[in-house]
Amino acid sequence: MTNLFLDAISAEKANIENHLKKYLDLLHIPGVLHDAMEYSLSAGGKRLRPFLAIAVCEMLGKPRELIMPYACALEFIHTFSLIHDDLPALDNDDLRRGKPSCHKAFREDIAILAGDALNTDAFSLLFEFGEGNLKKAGKYFAKAVGGRGMTLGQVYDCTIPENERTVEKLDFINYYKTSELFIAATAGAAAWLDAADDEISALEEYASNLGIAFQIADDILDITSTTEKLGKKVGSDAALNKVTYPVLIGIEGAQKAVADRVGRAEAALEPLKGNRWFEVFKGFGEYIRDIMAKNS
Repeated sequence: MTNLFLDAISAEKANIENHLKKYLDLLHIPGVLHDAMEYSLSAGGKRLRPFLAIAVCEMLGKPRELIMPYACALEFIHTFSLIHDDLPALDNDDLRRGKPSCHKAFREDIAILAGDALNTDAFSLLFEFGEGNLKKAGKYFAKAVGGRGMTLGQVYDCTIPENERTVEKLDFINYYKTSELFIAATAGAAAWLDAADDEISALEEYASNLGIAFQIADDILDITSTTEKLGKKVGSDAALNKVTYPVLIGIEGAQKAVADRVGRAEAALEPLKGNRWFEVFKGFGEYIRDIMAKNS
């Protein structure tokens, strides 16, 4: 069966990658720092977050050029998070998307600094090249990254004590680790484009649930898939004693949790049902269910 989400993201991927290169070049960052940033930005990946922002723009009928700085800034942030996640102090992964991780290709110190630069220069894209509603969208974008978002989620993930390892606490961690940036890519993009409050709220609820579903699916694949299929080392969660859905309630329970979160996300989309992009957004949930089946 055709998945409209996969068709749409496939058609958009080259445009996203061209803009990523364009904006990185416009920043005129010299030497090895530029090389390390470019190495990680150009390593491939699904480009989910910038695509979601572009899809929101299309759904709202706004000019495409308004969203591209915001969309690329999201990918700068996502790439920074992957560089730092792979470091020995965190997940200690030597592979990312089938290639040596940034700290393996450039040394650990350069990788840390490349991640720092991508994090900060994401905001350069918004300030220097963006023409959206920075104040309205900024609360989503900045919150997703810092001590009230992704970074907070990682801290909880690293420090959660054994006696607090519950599904409820894991949902809390996954929301901050993963959902927040999906919310920035959808509700934040809508705010950037001055969407109506009800549209922003629907997208926020949608992304909140899909982010948790996406993280649970990733945790399942860390157990059921292979390094060749995923392009990164599997089994790292168990090696690091990470708390995950499969650990707490088993593979089957985790799969049911994914289905439940996808269902909640689809329900949140109901106010947008008349728009032709409704099926594209719905297809993201179908994609999350499919990757578990295809990679396990």
